Amino acid sequence: MTRDAEARQRYALGFSAFTVPAILLLPRTGWLWAASFAAAGAAALAAMIYLRRRTAKGLVRLAAETAAGKGALLAALLWNGLMLGRIAAYLCRAYPSGSAFPLTGLLLLLLAVYAARKGAGAVLRTGAIVFLFLIAFYVIIMGFSLPDLHLSWLKPGGKPRWTALPAVLAPVCVLYLSEGEGAAGKPALWLLGGVMLALLAALVTAGTVSPPVAALEPFPFYTAAKSVKILGAMERLEPLVSAALTAGGFCLLGTLCAANGKILSIFLPQPDRIAALANFLVGGGCVWLSGVVSEGVFAIGMTIFWGVFPFLTLLLASRKNTRKFLKNVLTKSGLSDKITERVRGSKSKTKKT
Repeated sequence: MTRDAEARQRYALGFSAFTVPAILLLPRTGWLWAASFAAAGAAALAAMIYLRRRTAKGLVRLAAETAAGKGALLAALLWNGLMLGRIAAYLCRAYPSGSAFPLTGLLLLLLAVYAARKGAGAVLRTGAIVFLFLIAFYVIIMGFSLPDLHLSWLKPGGKPRWTALPAVLAPVCVLYLSEGEGAAGKPALWLLGGVMLALLAALVTAGTVSPPVAALEPFPFYTAAKSVKILGAMERLEPLVSAALTAGGFCLLGTLCAANGKILSIFLPQPDRIAALANFLVGGGCVWLSGVVSEGVFAIGMTIFWGVFPFLTLLLASRKNTRKFLKNVLTKSGLSDKITERVRGSKSKTKKT
C-alpha cells in the first residue's frame, strides 16, 4: 500500500471517529460554539500533522526514546482504558429507548477489541469503509433538513460547555497508529469536512428543536432527526442516526484499542493477546467507573493525552531533526569549518586584547 493510500485511510478513520463528538456532544453547545470548538481541534490536529511529517518515526516510537516518554506512554495507556469505558457508556445514548444496562457500549467495545486484535491495518480499512456510509448519510440528512429550519432559532448564543471542547481532539488518537515516514496526503479537506459536519449538525439541531431544548437533551440530534422531511414526506430517520453514531463509535473505540496495542508493543514482545484482554476488561470495567468521574477530569485528561503530550513529543522530535538537517547542510557545504575558524579567530583576538 502506498503512503498516500494509507494516509487517506488514516484521515478517513479520524473523520469517522470525530463524528461521535460532532453529532453527540457539540450540538448541545450551540452552532457557534460547536463550529469554534471544531475549528480549534482542526487547527491543533493540522499542527500535529505538520510536525509528524518532519519526523521519521511514529508518535509512540518517538516517546519511547526517553524514560519520561515511556512513563507518559504508560499514563496514556491507563487513560485510554478509562476513555474506552467512558465512550462505551456514552454510545448507549445512540438508542435512547434502550435498556439501562450498557449492552450497546459493551458489544461495540468487544467488536473494537476484535478488530484491533487483527492489527491497526484492519481498523484503518474498516474506518475507510465506514466513512463512505457516514458521509453519504449525513449529506442526505443535512441537505433535506436545512430548508425547514426555524431561522429565528439560529441566532448566535448559548452557553459554551468547556468540558466538551477537548472531545474535538479525538481524531488525534489516529496519530498513535502512525509509523515510519511522516504522513502523506492532503489533510486540509478532511479537516474542513470535520468542521463543516460539526457546524451543520449543530445548525440542524438548533433550528429544529430550538437551542434551549438542544442544551437539555442528552442526544438532541436524534430528536431533530424525527422532523426530517424527504421530498415533502416525514421520514423516521432516527434508526439511521443511531446506526451512524454506532458506526462512528466503533471507529473511535477501535482507534483507542489499536493505539493501546501500539503502546504495549514498546514494553512487551508479543502484546496482541494481552492488549485485547486488557482493552476489554479495563474498558468494560470503566463503563461503570467513568460514571463517578466528573466532566472536568475527563476534559483535563483529554487535553493532556490527546493534545499536550502528542504535540510536545512531535515538536521536540521535529526540532532535533531540524538541527541535524542544518548540521549536515553546513558540513557538506564546508560552511561549518569556516564558521569554526572564524569563532576561533575571534577568540584569539579577544585573548590578545
